[in-house]
Amino acid sequence: MKSNATAKHQQVRDSIVAAIRSGEFPPDQRLPAERELADRFGVSYMTARRAVSEMVESDLLERRSRAGTFIRSHAARRLSTTTLNLICPANDTSSNKAFLRFGTAQAEARGWRPHLIRLHGNHVRPAVRAIEEGDFALVLPGGPELQGPLGATMQMARGRAVLIGNRLDSVGVPSVLADDSQAIRLAVAHLKEAGHRAIALLSAHPEHAVEHVQIAAWRACFSGEVSASELERRLIVARPSRHACVSEAVYDAMRAYLRGGDATALICVADELAVPALAACRDAGWPVPQRISFVNSGDSPLMAFSHPPVTCIDVHIEQHIIFALEMLEAAAAGRLHPADRLRLVEPHLIERASVAAPAH
Repeated sequence: MKSNATAKHQQVRDSIVAAIRSGEFPPDQRLPAERELADRFGVSYMTARRAVSEMVESDLLERRSRAGTFIRSHAARRLSTTTLNLICPANDTSSNKAFLRFGTAQAEARGWRPHLIRLHGNHVRPAVRAIEEGDFALVLPGGPELQGPLGATMQMARGRAVLIGNRLDSVGVPSVLADDSQAIRLAVAHLKEAGHRAIALLSAHPEHAVEHVQIAAWRACFSGEVSASELERRLIVARPSRHACVSEAVYDAMRAYLRGGDATALICVADELAVPALAACRDAGWPVPQRISFVNSGDSPLMAFSHPPVTCIDVHIEQHIIFALEMLEAAAAGRLHPADRLRLVEPHLIERASVAAPAH
């Protein structure tokens, strides 16, 4: 068994995993009863049961009614293959889709097994367990998850879990993120170059870390040029409720703003906001870009095939994944130094047809 620094149920689980890998517990064989495991590993029955239950949830073991617990047929193969856990929120946003698409492709290119884990609200236990088991993990958080068990588990992962789109490098978690402030500055500079001065910002979750940074960067771009009260009028916040449709909330917030707003240009902080915002402008008789110009922070096929195609600041999700895998490999080899725990991805502008000079 391992030292007391590791929880006892984790020690039992690690020992069972080692027995599966060695062939002592072959596929489809019945696992020793939990009381036998407790005696074998010198732990309580409840500790052994918790270890077995976690392995059942991880799909390595299978409980069969009245027959006992059995080793899954794929367990040895899965444990002998490097697994890359791709952990992201359950909502189907374009950034989540890109994260899963690029992460899966990069894992398979290395001969690794991609394993997708969705975060459903505060239910992070499967993600925590996957990281505790020692497999590699890329984590794309959706908001407050990093303040609880998930963030704490990543800090104990010895570099085998990398955070995407946020940062915890100050507490030892390798982190890769785009320079979100620079993305907003690029968007504002592009619109100012086209002649715009009344530039609004559309947000849905200003309390989330990334959007908080984006809003602060947008405000800073107008320091000394626009009054604070005028800026607040141009900050459009949808604030969807927990179970509400984000698109509907954004559409309603945008329609409400257009009834009295003065902006000649709009920056959206995500594709999921840009699409309903475009629809709101169309339905309100504010054609893009003739009456209002659009720039989106983030790029996806949604933006390329919108009408009109939307100018974007590309934050390079694929480059995030490549940097993160390099950090994982360095950590596994013992070569990830503290100074290398943060990688920044430089955003760049993709010009399309959604920006024009303001109408006079």
